[in-house]
Amino acid sequence: MKLPLEIVLTKGAAKSLESLDAPNRRRVKEKIDAVAADPLNPRNSYPLQGTEKRSARVGGYRILLLIHEPSLLVVDIESRGQVYGRI
Repeated sequence: MKLPLEIVLTKGAAKSLESLDAPNRRRVKEKIDAVAADPLNPRNSYPLQGTEKRSARVGGYRILLLIHEPSLLVVDIESRGQVYGRI
């Protein structure tokens, strides 16, 4: 059995996560844990064209991720309309 990736959040992602209300923060954390457990599963995240980043969807929020074995770097957590403008 493969161990989950270590989760590392950028300062911006950590700040965004803390600014979410409790139910959305819980849902986002659960999604990040699911991606860390199985990073290439298309139900958990999908690749963004033209970049090595991946995106995970949680309601109206998007989580931008980079997979660097043995860690999963959470780059950004924003609403759908905001996050893709900064890729």
